[in-house]
Amino acid sequence: MARIITSMAVLLVSTWALPAAALPTAEEALASIGFSADAKQQVLDGKFVTTDLKPTSERELAMAMAFFVSEPPAALIEEAKKNLVAGIDPDVIASGAISATGSLEDFKVVSFGSDAKKQAKAFLDAKPGEDLNLSTAEIGAFAALAKQGGDAKTVEDQLRKMLLVRFQAYHSQGLDGIAAYARSDDKQTDVGGDLRRAVEATGHLKTNAPNFYDALLNYPKSRPAGLEEDFNWTHYMAHGTPVFLLSHRIWMPDGDAWVMANRQFYVTASYNAVQIVAGFLPVKDGTLVIYMNRTSTDQVTGFGGSTKRAMGTKVMVAQIKDLFEKAKAAAEK
Repeated sequence: MARIITSMAVLLVSTWALPAAALPTAEEALASIGFSADAKQQVLDGKFVTTDLKPTSERELAMAMAFFVSEPPAALIEEAKKNLVAGIDPDVIASGAISATGSLEDFKVVSFGSDAKKQAKAFLDAKPGEDLNLSTAEIGAFAALAKQGGDAKTVEDQLRKMLLVRFQAYHSQGLDGIAAYARSDDKQTDVGGDLRRAVEATGHLKTNAPNFYDALLNYPKSRPAGLEEDFNWTHYMAHGTPVFLLSHRIWMPDGDAWVMANRQFYVTASYNAVQIVAGFLPVKDGTLVIYMNRTSTDQVTGFGGSTKRAMGTKVMVAQIKDLFEKAKAAAEK
C-alpha cells in the first residue's frame, strides 16, 4: 500500500508544502473537502474513501479520494519525482519531457503510430465541433495542408508545431494563453476558464497553502522561491481514442506536509482538460493522502447532463482506483 502513491504522483502537476503553522488536522483536512465524519477511521483502516465534489460547470466531473500510506510525505514525494506512471498505466503509448523553453526537438518522436492514415485524415478534415480539440487557427492550418494534399507525415509535422505553440503560450501566459476549442461558428470551449474555476473551487488551499494556490491560479506570474517544475507530452489511449496531451508538474517543499497538483492543459480529443490536486498530510505512522480530480469534458453537457455527470464520475473513480491498485501490485513485485 505504501508505494501506491507512485502512479498518483505522476498525475500531479504542482507541489507545495503547507507551512507548519497552517497545518490542519486530519479531521479538518477531510472535512474541508467534504468527507463524512467517519472517513478518517476508514482511511486509517486502509480503505479508499471517495466522495463527489460539486462541479464548477455543466461540463465538469469532480471527485475526491482519501487513503493512508505508511510512509512519511517526504518519501512519497521522492517516489513522485521518478515519474514512473508510464510503466504502470497500460493506456500510456509514449511520452517525453519538454525542455525549459520548448523546441521541435522535444516533440521529434511524436507520431500517430498504427492507423496513421486514418488519424491524419481526421485532422485534415477537421471542422469546428467535438471530434477534435482545435482552435479556429489550428483548424485553418490543417485545412491548408489538406488543400496541398497533405499526408500522415505532413500532418504529424503540423501536430508537433501545434503542440510546441500550445506549450509556449501556456509557459509564457499561463491559463490566459490556452487557446479555446472551436465547437461551432459561434461557440467555443474556454479551457483556461474551466481550469481557473477548478483552482478557485479549492478554497481550502487559499487558507492552508496560499503560495500554492496563488501559483496554481496565476502561473507563471506567481512562482514562489524554491519552486521546481517540469512539462511533458504524452500519447495516451483515452477511452479507446488515441490522444496527445500536454501536462505541467510543479513541486516545492516546505516543512513536512506537501500539496501536489497535475494540470493537463491541452488534450487533442476525448476530454478538454484535467486538474488534479493532492495533499500529503503527516499523521501518526504515515501520511494521509487526499486526492482531488476535476475533469472538463463537453461529453456530459446538454440533455441528461446530470445523469451523464453521475455516470462519468463513477467511471472516473473506478479507473483511478484501478490505476492505484496497479501501482501497488507493481511495487510489490
